[in-house]
Amino acid sequence: MANTPDEIIRSFCAKWADGNVKEIVNFFDENAIYHNIPMAPVNGVDEIRSFIEGFFSSAESIDFEILHQVAAGNIVMNERIDTLVIGDATTRLPVAGVFKVLDGKIIEWRDYFDMGQFTAGMA
Repeated sequence: MANTPDEIIRSFCAKWADGNVKEIVNFFDENAIYHNIPMAPVNGVDEIRSFIEGFFSSAESIDFEILHQVAAGNIVMNERIDTLVIGDATTRLPVAGVFKVLDGKIIEWRDYFDMGQFTAGMA
């Protein structure tokens, strides 16, 4: 069982490869905020669930490869390569993620990436 913020985020990132939305959403606090910085933030677990379900309705798979991860207290930062398969397109997207964990749940998640690179990979 993942206990530290570092372990929680490593487990969370690994869960995306399974595509199980329920298991992914279980990592979030009820009032969590998820913000892909090029887009508007998503607030609360219900909106987060809807966003993730929408994503998986178009993506065949996604894999988070953590290149580097550091944790200090309840803050975890990682540098990742997210590999997304959408239709015939596979995109390897460099991402920097910042997570805040409280009482074993993600309360804040911000991902920083180049939206132009993301959309170009889907063309």
